[in-house]
Parts: sequence; structure tokens; C-alpha cells
Amino acid sequence: MTQRTRTNRRDFLKQSALVGCVAPLVAPFAHVQACSFRANDKLRLASIGVGGMGASDLASLSSHAKVEVVALCDVDSNNLAAAAERHPNARLFADFRKMFDAMSNQIDAVNVATPDHTHAAAAMAAMNENKPVYCQKPLTHDVFESRMLSLKAQKTKLVTQMGTQIHSASPYRTAVKLIQSGKIGKVKEVHSWSNKTWGYEGPAPVEAPVPSHVDWDLWLGTAAFRPYAEGQYHPGNWRRWYDFGCGTMGDMAIHILDPVFTALKLGNPRRVVSSSDTPPSQSYGLKNQTRFAFDASPFTTPNFLLTWNDGGSMPDTSSWPTRMRDGKPEPLPDQGSMFVGDKGYVLLPHIAMPILLPEGDFSETKVEAAPDGNHYHLWVDACLGGAPTTAHFGYAGPLTEAVLLGVLANRFPKQELVWNSAGMTIENHPAAQALIRRTYRSGFEVDGLSS
Repeated sequence: MTQRTRTNRRDFLKQSALVGCVAPLVAPFAHVQACSFRANDKLRLASIGVGGMGASDLASLSSHAKVEVVALCDVDSNNLAAAAERHPNARLFADFRKMFDAMSNQIDAVNVATPDHTHAAAAMAAMNENKPVYCQKPLTHDVFESRMLSLKAQKTKLVTQMGTQIHSASPYRTAVKLIQSGKIGKVKEVHSWSNKTWGYEGPAPVEAPVPSHVDWDLWLGTAAFRPYAEGQYHPGNWRRWYDFGCGTMGDMAIHILDPVFTALKLGNPRRVVSSSDTPPSQSYGLKNQTRFAFDASPFTTPNFLLTWNDGGSMPDTSSWPTRMRDGKPEPLPDQGSMFVGDKGYVLLPHIAMPILLPEGDFSETKVEAAPDGNHYHLWVDACLGGAPTTAHFGYAGPLTEAVLLGVLANRFPKQELVWNSAGMTIENHPAAQALIRRTYRSGFEVDGLSS
């Protein structure tokens, strides 16, 4: 797709006033968002991917009083039909490229909720059309894509938001405030975990006829061709396949590590090492442990370590204070994080309020809840001139890069990867470096990602 320079009826971004925003908490560059606001404007929204999480995103975004849904795009005609019942005035498309060709000047903003392997292609295509973007997590499938979307957002000053909706919820906002208050001192290490198992170790998928309601070529999009297999990819199991999803880390670490990165103002990891078993060549392992080393931040000690566990692999809790309930030790939540500080601990369940430990040491400490925020409406409001978003691509790109480096490290167990962020290179491992960026399938190239 070639890049266009046309603007919509309100010169939505090109002639807008700049709105200064708070410096991002993780991004390696200052992030500014440009927006335009007129009291009677409607934000004309195009939605790419309207089934599953896409249907949920569309419902949340369209619940804003100033959103008008003008276009719906999905490779599954059943998904389109269901969405069209709720938005009968929207035009329908299977291919987002044709949607932009047909009505770019009638679209003000775009949300993307496709499988992971199409996130960057759809989001960059929208940004090439000068549209603000709300994109589901993880922001991208590859490290290179994350960097390119971050740089594009920096250059264009478009309003962006990654769909980590819990980022704006009270529990995670409260945890960030609590950690940064210094109650537990400098943080030495964080352990985060999820019991989910987005992997596959079964027999090879069996080719099957493509359902009449699915455009399989468009579903594959940027990925290499493979035959359709019933129940394996579309609509619900694509996360466990390397070409399409990012396994459990892509699904859950992007959520659970979000308050870790925000609270501690982590930069880029210096080293990443996995102690997982080698995964299947086309899928992900069912159980992973990955460790990241970072330089010190204002809220961490030198040589801070972050460890991720999933698939039922849990951290060693033998040195941690135990939370008691009815006189008995309470087990860890199925998903969450433990912040280990030099003055105490914070347990942050996913999704619940943070808990200071040992409880006896903090029995008199009052934790004030931060206000709840509607992650979707905050993006709409920013598009219409409100406060800048905080999960913008300047923040979400570096967070996604780090998570995807962990995903990549799991393919090379017991081999420490040394990351040069400035050069976007894994300095000591050519095989891992080769996976930083993939080649898009012919016919699905996107300006800014394929050239």
C-alpha cells in the first residue's frame, strides 16, 4: 500500500494544535499527541476486526456519545453481519486496504483488533492515512514492528493507545502510585506469572476446507501461506501458533508487566534468558520461565531483575512473607506480580488491589485507591482534544519490544541474549537476531514496515 497525504473533512490532525503531554513512563523519546476538537464533532470510527475481542472493543468504543461507527472490516462475513446489526449505517469490508481506498476521507480514527500477526500492518496502514489508532495488545507480532509503530507515532504525533484496558483501571493505577510512593523502598526484583498455557504440543494440524464465510487468504495476510485447519487457527486458537500469535507472554505478560514497567519506569532490557524447555518449531511451549536484566531506574536498585513464569510454573516463594487468611497461609493468585523492595513487598493480583507485605509491618498504612478510568473513552477523548493517552505507542512500543524479546528468548533456552536497543540487535546470537523482523508475504507489504 502506498502512503497517502489526504486529510479528512476537519483536517483532523494536520492542521491541529499540539497538545503537550506528560513524558511517557517507558518510552525512549518524548511523546506528543496532536488532536483537534470542535464541540459538535463526532469521531467517525472504522473498526478492523469485529469478532471476539474486536466485538468487545467496538462495543466499548461506540458507547462513547461522540463516536459514530462508519466502517466495519473483517475477513469473516459472520462477524461482519453481527457487527452490522448493531451498526447498520456502517459500510462493510473484508480487506482494510480496500476500506481505506474507498473512504479514507470519511474516517477520523481506527481501532484494530485482528490476530497479532496483522496488528502492525493494519495499524501502520491507518497511520499512513493519518488516522489515530487504538490497537489491541500485544501491539505487534515482531520487535521490529513495535519499533516502527513507536517511531511513526513520534513522527506524526497521532493519538494512539494500546488495548491494555486494565492499564487505566483503579487496581493497576493504585499499584503504580503505591510503588512510586517509596513505601517498600527501591525495588530489587519483580516476579510475575500467569497460569495460562497458550502453547501446542499435539499432532500437526489437518488440512480442511475453508468455511464459506472466511476469506482465508486475507486472514493469513502478512504470514506465509498454510492450509486452513478446522479449530486450529480461526477464530480462537491462533495465539498458540508462532506465525500468528505470541503465546502466553503475548497474551498475558503484556497486561501483567504493564504496571511493572509503568511503576518502575523501566527502560529497555539489557539481557534476556529463558530456562524453558525448547518449544515446538511452529508453536509455543506450555510452560515458560524468562528473566530480564535492566539498568537501574529511579525506583529500582542496580542490576534489577524481572522474572516471568507461565503455564503453572510459579516463582519460589520461600523467602517471601506469607499473607494469612483465617490463620492459614494464602496461596498466590493464579496471575499477578510480587514487587520485592528493600523495605517490604507489594503483591499485585491480576486484577485486584495491591497488598503491602508483611501485613503486620504495614497494618497502619492506608492505601488510597487511584481513580478508575475508561481506557477506550480516554482514547476517544484524546482524539477530540482531551488529555493525552498514557498507553500510547511511545510507551506501548518499548513495553511490547521487551515482552517480545522474552517470547523470542523462549525459542533459545539457556542462551542469554544481549540486547542492543539503539541498534535493535541481539549482539551475541545471529539466529535470534534473524527473528527480530519477518518478511511479509508478497502482496501484503505495508509502507513503513516492508521498506
